[in-house]
Amino acid sequence: MSKEVRALYEQFPYPMRDPQEEKDRLLMPPMDTLSRVNHYGFGGRKKIDAGFHALVAGGGTGDSLVWLAEQLRDCGGQVTYLEPSSASTRVARARVEARGLTNVTYVNATIGEFAATAPKKFDYINCAGVLHHLEVPEEGLRDLVAVLADDGCIGAMLYGEHGRLAVTEWRKMVAPLLPGKTLDEQLAMTRSLLSTLPEGNMLLKMGGGPGFIKGLLENDPEIVDLLLHPVECAYDVHGVYDFAASAGLEVAAFTGFFGFGGTGKAHYSIDNQIADPKILRDLMSLPLRDQQAFCERYSGAMPLHAFYLTRPDAKRATATTAIPDRALCPWFFVAPSDSFFDDLVGNAGRPIVLADGTGNAVDLTGGPDLARLLALFDGKTSFGDISARLRDEILHKQPIDMNQIADNTLAAVWLLFHKFDWMLASFAESGWQQQDGQRRLSVTFPK
Repeated sequence: MSKEVRALYEQFPYPMRDPQEEKDRLLMPPMDTLSRVNHYGFGGRKKIDAGFHALVAGGGTGDSLVWLAEQLRDCGGQVTYLEPSSASTRVARARVEARGLTNVTYVNATIGEFAATAPKKFDYINCAGVLHHLEVPEEGLRDLVAVLADDGCIGAMLYGEHGRLAVTEWRKMVAPLLPGKTLDEQLAMTRSLLSTLPEGNMLLKMGGGPGFIKGLLENDPEIVDLLLHPVECAYDVHGVYDFAASAGLEVAAFTGFFGFGGTGKAHYSIDNQIADPKILRDLMSLPLRDQQAFCERYSGAMPLHAFYLTRPDAKRATATTAIPDRALCPWFFVAPSDSFFDDLVGNAGRPIVLADGTGNAVDLTGGPDLARLLALFDGKTSFGDISARLRDEILHKQPIDMNQIADNTLAAVWLLFHKFDWMLASFAESGWQQQDGQRRLSVTFPK
């Protein structure tokens, strides 16, 4: 990490957080929700208990640190917070203390310095918004791999090349004005430019309107991190895959990063982007990474990529196939509303919409058979057992291969509910099936 980057975060701890707010709210970064980590990073097989060790590499003011430590509080799991900025560490420590958390170890060092000490290995490593600020990001990733357990998982976030184009152009625009100015002077200049931004400016469009700029003008650390950082790079989808491969890792899945539902992975699915069946058919014949690269360019609105990285492992990879390991048990990560199953039965044969309150929705037809099937997704009944019960108890027997019919039906329902992480899968005995506390799944009706 360069001296300039270290100095920036000493002067402007990032993100801006008030430890007193811990009394009233808990921020829950979706990427670090351990139910997701278990599903995508460990194929639903990880026993998360007192032996579980997480590392937050470049922890900033502590969003991921607090959320991980809070989740691991009762089971005895431990979190190591790694951060070179003393100013950021003070904020993070105050937040941890405000919540009464005692399962945190603090290390004031860079990733490279920490890896050189040959510490213990970690089951899960969070490294969000950090590696793209290193002079050689690949070296940083290799240092993380050096402290990753053999079956471990890394949750990472890198800037997105296409969705961040407005920032890239802004940085090019102001580059000739920066030499000779202190960071405070650069900040004052940037605030002046932002306060008189023309309506057609790309940055205004990227942020969704004047509200975005107003928020920036109230948050100096955000301005500095977004527009004045001395070292940064961005990646497209193919770049993310190549970045992972440079350290012998694979992209297990893209995921959400911001706290509104954590549905980022849905943006990488072409069936969520393309309605034309012929174009969709052509795209689905491409390798997955090419499909995802198409989505990134077609969307044009992915300012970052959040994803899980793992070592190559065939068993772990089954978590994202049509039907995962038949021994795994699917369960509702987003809890159904109290009337959910009654609403399905009461609207038999009618078109309905399932929604989670954050803009994610799917259309289908209600009925008692669907309700009976979904009731089996209880975290205790395996895919194999669900398929057998679907075949024998729910589907009408026909003089055809009912095993295949049952599997196809189960796969279609699973993929529909897995699309927005409404359902995940794990072994029943893994002990980690904590539901999303921010969303509820309910039955609504087409407008």
